[in-house]
Formats: sequence, structure tokens, C-alpha cells
Amino acid sequence: MDLQSYFRVKLFEVEDEYEGLRKELDEKGFPMKYMYKFITSEANILLLRPFFEDADITTKRSSKGKYISFSATEIALNSNDIINKYKSLSHIKGLISL
Repeated sequence: MDLQSYFRVKLFEVEDEYEGLRKELDEKGFPMKYMYKFITSEANILLLRPFFEDADITTKRSSKGKYISFSATEIALNSNDIINKYKSLSHIKGLISL
């Protein structure tokens, strides 16, 4: 497989990864309040906050203090807004989406 074909396959896999979420969201209707939920390290909280400037944010430290849950609620106008936000966060290592 040449490099161009490889990247086309990878792009399809990423798009397909979100297809179930897209269908579920589209059934609910828009605009809607959507809550993003993550588990991550304290260092990643600083990386997450700029992506959620207009959101209501809550954080909670785990009982042993190793992880932090991060929830951000904001108004989404369509499923693409939500999926694009998840994609824009995919570069953050150690970020677990719930």
C-alpha cells in the first residue's frame, strides 16, 4: 500500500470512529447542552481549558490524587461541532474521553 492510500484509510477510520456518536447526537436534535467528560492528569488540565473558554467547567481530583475528572458543558449547534472538538483534543497524551 502506498503512503497516500495509507492516509486515506487512516482518515476513513477516524471518521468512522465518530459515526456512532454522530448518529446518536443527531437523533437528539440541536442546539443542545453537551457535556464533555475526561479523565486526565493535572498537567493536562492546563491544555484543556483553552478549548472550553465559554463552557461551565468542573473538576474533581481522584481519591488518591493521581487523576482529575474534567467536565465542560456548552451549547453545541450540531454534531460536527462536538466531533471536531474531540478531534482537536486528540493530540493531548493521557487524555481519556468518557
